[in-house]
Amino acid sequence: MSSTGDLFSMRAADPAPREDLLAGLNPPQREAVTHGAGPMLIVAGPGSGKTRVITRRIAWLALERRVDPRRILAITFTNKAAREMRERVAAILPDAGRAWISTFHSMGARILRGDIEMLGGYTRDFTIYDTADRQGVIKRAIQDAGFDIVRFRPAVVGGWISEWKNQGYEEEATRVVEVGSDEDGGALETEVFDAVRKRYEAALKSSNALDFDDLLVKVLELFERHPGVRDVYAERFEHLLVDEYQDTNRVQYRIVRHLASRHGNIVVCGDPDQSIYGWRGADIQNILDFEHDFGGARVVLLEQNYRSVNSVLKAAQAVIERNSQRKRKDLWSDRGAGEPIQVVECENEDDEAAMIAERIVALRREGIRAKDVAIFYRVNFLQRALETALRLGRIPYQIVAGTEFYQRREIKDLVAYAKLAVNPRDDVAFRRAVNTPARGIGDKSLDELLRFATDRRISALEAARSTELRGRIRGRAKGGLGAFSLLATKLSEIVLLPAGLALRGILGAIDTKAWYAEMATEQEVDREANVEELVAHAEIFEERVVERRASGEEVRGGLAGFLEEIALVSDVDALEDSDDRVTMMTLHAAKGLEFPVVFLAGCEEEILPHVRAIRQAEEGSDAESGIEEERRLFYVGLTRAADRLTLSHARTRRTFGQWSFRAPSRFLAEIPPALVAGMATDEEESVVLGAFEPLPQVPDLAPGDRVEHDHFGRGVIETLQGRGVNARATVRFPAHGTKTLLLQYAKLKKLGGASR
Repeated sequence: MSSTGDLFSMRAADPAPREDLLAGLNPPQREAVTHGAGPMLIVAGPGSGKTRVITRRIAWLALERRVDPRRILAITFTNKAAREMRERVAAILPDAGRAWISTFHSMGARILRGDIEMLGGYTRDFTIYDTADRQGVIKRAIQDAGFDIVRFRPAVVGGWISEWKNQGYEEEATRVVEVGSDEDGGALETEVFDAVRKRYEAALKSSNALDFDDLLVKVLELFERHPGVRDVYAERFEHLLVDEYQDTNRVQYRIVRHLASRHGNIVVCGDPDQSIYGWRGADIQNILDFEHDFGGARVVLLEQNYRSVNSVLKAAQAVIERNSQRKRKDLWSDRGAGEPIQVVECENEDDEAAMIAERIVALRREGIRAKDVAIFYRVNFLQRALETALRLGRIPYQIVAGTEFYQRREIKDLVAYAKLAVNPRDDVAFRRAVNTPARGIGDKSLDELLRFATDRRISALEAARSTELRGRIRGRAKGGLGAFSLLATKLSEIVLLPAGLALRGILGAIDTKAWYAEMATEQEVDREANVEELVAHAEIFEERVVERRASGEEVRGGLAGFLEEIALVSDVDALEDSDDRVTMMTLHAAKGLEFPVVFLAGCEEEILPHVRAIRQAEEGSDAESGIEEERRLFYVGLTRAADRLTLSHARTRRTFGQWSFRAPSRFLAEIPPALVAGMATDEEESVVLGAFEPLPQVPDLAPGDRVEHDHFGRGVIETLQGRGVNARATVRFPAHGTKTLLLQYAKLKKLGGASR
């Protein structure tokens, strides 16, 4: 593909001035943007403007170096990041859509849609299975292999298979988890793994389906089995840019090496200090070894932070410097010292949640919007108490978990019909759709159909259409299969329609009244509203397809394209920027985001760092790597905060129904005391992380005093605890029960008289 011709003749008439592309960049950013040929590593600290650098570099290559945008490939990790990158480039480069800007998995799907048939046994209309679909197939594979699904749980075996795939098939089965006390336990695990994996892979291929890992593994297989295909892509992409390189796993690393094999113009951007996905296969050595892997690589350090005040930045720097697996950089900011970090000790999780809610109420009184506040936590079980406190405080919030919508029953049902329309070989979709709504096809009839299909090596839908099979079926099931076969024929006619119209066509073909009636429960779930939301999403998808195609981008539309998009959704993609709601999410989901105000709850030993990392360190096997990743996770949490940061921990916490005493996280003690407003306790021997903050003016209170609260109304003080920022009162409110309130924020009004 030439980088000359009409494309650039048209552009040359009105080129963007060089200085416009470099405007507002600091010297290291300029160096990264204007790098010429050859490899380069950009070590980008949090908030250092790396997205600006990548997008400006894409525009600089096209406008200054006259590189055809079709020869530029930029890869990132989330749909949200890819979308932002495309929008920023489009604002500078008229034909930005010609560049490939996508996630690793979207890139993999795009390559496979064109070339997967070379692997044999697949067509371009393959289905992408989500986690629930995968576990269903694995469950059947375990049973078919004669193993116990209680002892060998599908989720665990699925984890083995995923780990094996993400290692690039380089290692055979190993003891991944403990499953029993058999003397030959390791051998038994290997036997289970091998038997189930082979059945699982065969089932996927028979259904013309891939799981999420396959979107990368099959690309690697394609490149290594067919070097000619690899060479086509390696030749096409003259410049390769990879964002978040510290999060790449072994398969992604090998794909990147293949893509860079022809031109060697590879630029990777990342931060070893933010490598937090080792548990799902990410290998920090990929970024640490980049200069060795690509000899002569230029290294650029982006150390100026544009996000955080220096109290936050210095705390994060002091903590992360204790890690050994890193590349040194010295972060700095010109945003000023900022407020000290608040470290708050709470009595229990309810006390902690109430404290956070009280502070958010106070922040909103100051004029800070709810959308500017985030609450992070290491583990999901911390979410319960936090949600309760926010609801009691009438604080609007959103929990970032984008995949949950697509796991709802009504959505899974409708998507199953759509998948079967696009890929008639999808047996998982067939099993879900065939008796939804009920058509009198019982388990016995379905088992007979599936055996018939397996014996003849045909799909379940083909078996349902077989007159021979229907001759063996009796009763309502026979008529039900006949009706479903006719319905499936109608579905095949809507595949080429726009996604929204196709979904409406499916809804028109099925008995939605019976379907909704079957799903009626005591829970107040508006199934119809959820279905309409999916259809609306499909219609918006088609509008975006039109816009992207207009910019020159090759993008897949229709029902097949929509199914691919929702299969690749991640949790952070559900983050709504427009709604004024507090954001709640795990620390792992928070990477790449920023908020003016951040609360990090549960800063306790065995939570952060996680108990698994502590046990790993105690056992002495690769002792520090787990703790270092947990410290990186803490670092990520700190550096999301722009202006204010509160870290909290509880003295006692209820986990799995049991109360236990908790120790503050070791990471809290790694923050320099001068940066911390204070953690006050009543016990002399407790660790003090900084000077206590003076207590604001509050009434002189004592147990038994009658008080009034703005939200909870009138109540009676039962106990008083703590001092400084931790001074709190337990108050019994007749209308709302007993609440523990921080005096600094509760603004209690002392009433006359007492209730002794």
